Amino acid sequence: MLILKEFLTIFFIFLIGYYLIPIYLCNLIFSLIDKKRLEKIKIQNAIPQKESIKREIKWSVLSITIFSICATIVYQFIKKGDTNLYYKWDELGWLYFFISPFICIVIHDTYYYWLHRMMHHKYFFKYFHKIHHKSVTPTPWAIYSFQPLEAFFTFLSFAIAIIFIPIHPIAFLIYMLISLVNNIGGHTGYEIIPGWFARHRILKYSTVVTFHDMHHTNTKYNFGAYFNIWDRIMKTMHGEYEKNFLKLTFHKEKDNL
Repeated sequence: MLILKEFLTIFFIFLIGYYLIPIYLCNLIFSLIDKKRLEKIKIQNAIPQKESIKREIKWSVLSITIFSICATIVYQFIKKGDTNLYYKWDELGWLYFFISPFICIVIHDTYYYWLHRMMHHKYFFKYFHKIHHKSVTPTPWAIYSFQPLEAFFTFLSFAIAIIFIPIHPIAFLIYMLISLVNNIGGHTGYEIIPGWFARHRILKYSTVVTFHDMHHTNTKYNFGAYFNIWDRIMKTMHGEYEKNFLKLTFHKEKDNL
């Protein structure tokens, strides 16, 4: 029965700490912003329907269940010491401690880009990714709106980090937090990132809300998670992306003058 208790503990940590509370906080923050200001940074004119949000929650809870089953299995390896987690802060040096979450992010971005491309292949789409793309106008509730196969392969990237990459548990939590914020942000439907990102010589290679939102309306483009580097290399970045992003952020920057 111990393994069942571990599963239930992990499930509620995921459900509450990694889904319900963050999305509630996100919605609370947006509710405090002036509605006229929000309208200027709204990416799509369409409004998410209640039935769509219910579907997103239903599939997200299923995905969280799959995450929890997989995480319970990984936890057994952690207890046996069969992972690359280390527990002394300075065991590999402070520099490595701070850069290790970003090493995970770079690896995750590459993994996700090619997984994402594969899921959009005509032979795999209906088995992996069709449910997520029912949310044409996504909301934060859609962040885990996956079919079981997509849920499993999404979790796999985090399992790879724990098993193969030397990382401290706190550094791993930082990586998960960055991933969560990036995921929720990409599904808010509002461009919250300033326009100078697109003009910065380094930050222009990171993704913004518009980038992923455009993927939901045109599924042939914008596959990256954290960066658009692979999209640039493979020529899968939407040709109108920067134009649409700057158009939205122009209103925001004009209001701040």
